[in-house]
Amino acid sequence: MVQYIIIAVLFIIALVFMVRKFLPSKNKQQGCNKGCGCSMTDVENNKK
Repeated sequence: MVQYIIIAVLFIIALVFMVRKFLPSKNKQQGCNKGCGCSMTDVENNKK
C-alpha cells in the first residue's frame, strides 16, 4: 500500500512540473526591474 502512495506522489509532482513548464506564467514581467542598468530598447531588441 505504501508503494502506491509513493508512486502517486511522484506522479503528481511530475505532472505539476510538466504543466508549469509548458503553460505560460501569468506573472511574467515585461521589461526589467528598476535599476537593472539596461534601457527598454535593449530589452526590445533581445525579444526579436
